[in-house]
Amino acid sequence: MTELSEDTKFAACYPSVTQYELWEDQSEQMGYNSVSQFMIEMIEAGHKQLTSSITYDEETSELRAQRNELKRELDASRERIDQLEERLYRGERRAILRFLSEQEDGVPFAEIVQHVIDDTPARVAEILEEMESEQIESSDGNYHVVGGDFDELD
Repeated sequence: MTELSEDTKFAACYPSVTQYELWEDQSEQMGYNSVSQFMIEMIEAGHKQLTSSITYDEETSELRAQRNELKRELDASRERIDQLEERLYRGERRAILRFLSEQEDGVPFAEIVQHVIDDTPARVAEILEEMESEQIESSDGNYHVVGGDFDELD
């Protein structure tokens, strides 16, 4: 039990009358000389229980490892996006460059757009031809997916 002595500092709390009477009864039952002594002991007991019961779900090293793994995944995703964008732009660029190389004079913007629109069926046919047998199949003029793994569309 904590002893009250000359080396103390005043602290106050303002419980309801009901709460104070409950503390008074409990302090008498537990053999305390005063409600103040009871309050000090109960605060200390609660403090010890509180500080010993704090546990973290994960250690700092685990969090760091998770962060590093997520960073690697993010970097890989960004790289994959860059590759896909490059493939897309390369196909469009190639079509435009081929068209322009076939022209002797400059070509207006609208004519380039029209060529890309007109050239799309040929490029789609080329893509379908590349995909045929491994990823798609054709029967009676209709195309169907072979298998079902759409994550590996390289």
